[in-house]
Amino acid sequence: MDAAAGRNDEEDVMFTTIDDMPAGAIGFAASGLVTAADRSGVLEPTIGTARSEGRVRLLYVAGEDFAGYETGMPLDEAVFGSRHFSDFEKIALVSDACTLRRAVRALDGLMPAELRVFREAEVETAKEWLAT
Repeated sequence: MDAAAGRNDEEDVMFTTIDDMPAGAIGFAASGLVTAADRSGVLEPTIGTARSEGRVRLLYVAGEDFAGYETGMPLDEAVFGSRHFSDFEKIALVSDACTLRRAVRALDGLMPAELRVFREAEVETAKEWLAT
C-alpha cells in the first residue's frame, strides 16, 4: 500500500510531484480520477509543510490524462478550499480542458491568492510566473 497516495502499489498515484520548481513553490501533476484519499494523502501534507514556510505558491497541472474528480469531490474540495483559503500566495493552473480553465477563472478575484491559468505548453512560463 502506498500510504502517500492511499492506494495499493498496483494502482496509479493520481498526484505526481513536479521537480525543478522555483524556490518556495510546490507543484503537482494530476492524472486519472482524483479521489479524496489522493488529496488528503498527498496535497494536504505537502501544503501543510510548505505553509510552515509562508504562503504557498502552487503549480497544479491537469494534463490530458486527467479524468476529473470522483463523485462527491467538488463538495470536499470546497471544504478543502475553505480550510486553506488564505494559505496561497499564487496558484498557477496548467490545463487545456476548457471547463476546468473556466471554473478556475471564475474564482479569480474571490480568493486572496493571485490566480492564473496556463495552457499545457506553458508549464515553464507558469513556473516563471510563480518565481516572481
